[in-house]
Amino acid sequence: MVTTTNKIDHLAIKRMFLTFSLLLSVFSSFSQTAITIDSLSVIERDFQFEQFKNRYFQIPSLINQSNLKKFSYGEGKYLYGEGKLRHPQEFKKQNGLYLKTASLAALENTNWTFYGSLEYLNTRIEDVENNLTYGISEYNSPYYFFQKTTGIWNHQNYNFEISAAHKVNSKLSLGGYLNYDTNFYFRKTDTRNELTALKINGKISASYQFNEKHLLSLALSTEFFKTDSELGNKFPENNTELTANYYLNTGLGSYIKNIDNGFQTKRILPQLQLHWLLKQSNWDLSVESSTKYGTERWIDKNIVRVEENDELTKYSFLNQQFNVVYNQYKKNSLLSINLNAEYLKGKGKVWQEVGTYYAKNFNATNYNFKTEANILFYKKFLNKVSLGVNYSNVEQLDLNYAYQFDYQFLEPKVAFGLHKDVSTKTSFFTNISGLYHHVLDMQHNPYAANNIYVDWIGNSVADYTGTSSFNFNTKLGFNIKLKNENTLECSLTGDYWKATSLSNETINYVSKSDDYLSLVVGLKLYF
Repeated sequence: MVTTTNKIDHLAIKRMFLTFSLLLSVFSSFSQTAITIDSLSVIERDFQFEQFKNRYFQIPSLINQSNLKKFSYGEGKYLYGEGKLRHPQEFKKQNGLYLKTASLAALENTNWTFYGSLEYLNTRIEDVENNLTYGISEYNSPYYFFQKTTGIWNHQNYNFEISAAHKVNSKLSLGGYLNYDTNFYFRKTDTRNELTALKINGKISASYQFNEKHLLSLALSTEFFKTDSELGNKFPENNTELTANYYLNTGLGSYIKNIDNGFQTKRILPQLQLHWLLKQSNWDLSVESSTKYGTERWIDKNIVRVEENDELTKYSFLNQQFNVVYNQYKKNSLLSINLNAEYLKGKGKVWQEVGTYYAKNFNATNYNFKTEANILFYKKFLNKVSLGVNYSNVEQLDLNYAYQFDYQFLEPKVAFGLHKDVSTKTSFFTNISGLYHHVLDMQHNPYAANNIYVDWIGNSVADYTGTSSFNFNTKLGFNIKLKNENTLECSLTGDYWKATSLSNETINYVSKSDDYLSLVVGLKLYF
């Protein structure tokens, strides 16, 4: 049953979607007369869009300094995935539809540059185990509802982004950004959940050009995140012990049982970003620092008495990232080197009715280091070569049971792209990559936690996490140049995972025959 509030919210989102489409069409009209990316191959375009997203778009006052000056596109994708080699609490099968349109344009005779995009996703996901609040856990938060039964979900997403930069004078640019991201998750099997997740992110920034070479930027933002869950059974007469009871997970082996059916999640996440860009005649270097400090609370909506505390849990975390990009430009090629480091520290607390205080019960620490080098050979058959490696270390500890869950992995990756012109208007392309997920170490020690969490979740998650695997990814298709400088891209993307070596756990839930395959069929029109 869909509540009246959810119906109203859903209708409002659709109206906003249509309104934003009209606004975006206005932006795109300014870019139709300028050639921005028409001369690039598909592989070169994909790379430049990644540079735009990771290097410039994060600071709104930098979009008028970006590698891409103008573009407009609309795309549609059909998504399909199926297989057993998945995290036990993730889906094992999905199919759905994804739509997006985006535009970057400088308004003529003004000092304004605008970016706007909207996305829509509608997908059916199956075989989700022990997770009644699918899709909302972030930053290593331990909180979610669980139940042993497997469920089917429908997921709908509406995501709006708008960014603007204004060049005040030859030295100073100001920027602003707004993101309105709404997700609807509907579990279609008992126990059901009507879950709405709303994320609003606002950001302001300033960029100052000290001289021809040095550009310094500062950005401040706050992200507000709120979810509403309504748990219930459509056929309570068929309830068993498994479907009648659901639990709020609060750590590793720690959980709250006999919870009420209505909950809210609230998270506030301020962020500070610093960005330095150094430009030379044939190379440039950018260094970015991002600092986030957030607090997440789970609130029981059924508690209305003032003397009772409705905030059952608190999770506070610090997330620090550094990103360095070096580009070297030559007449027919581009070398790009990227270095990324990330640190995450989180602490969880649970409200104690006896004693009326918050007891610390969960610690999480993440370290992640990634480096990648790309070489583009413009308009060559061998269009791109890429080498990279990713290292990750995750440490989790439940203080109630001394339950320890630590693991490390290394992921070397190699990729290359091929491009072939078959006529003045048509070209074929393929981008192929291989990645090996190698588990360096995995420690799973429940110690005093001898309960349903270990049996239902802990053991299977540990076995999956300790499994090494190989990934093969390819995107292939063709590109057609149309009239009026329009371009149509048709593609098929395949992503395949295969288990190579199993964990050292006593019981193996994963076998060497397990795999996972996802396919994406896409059409993309640049106009």
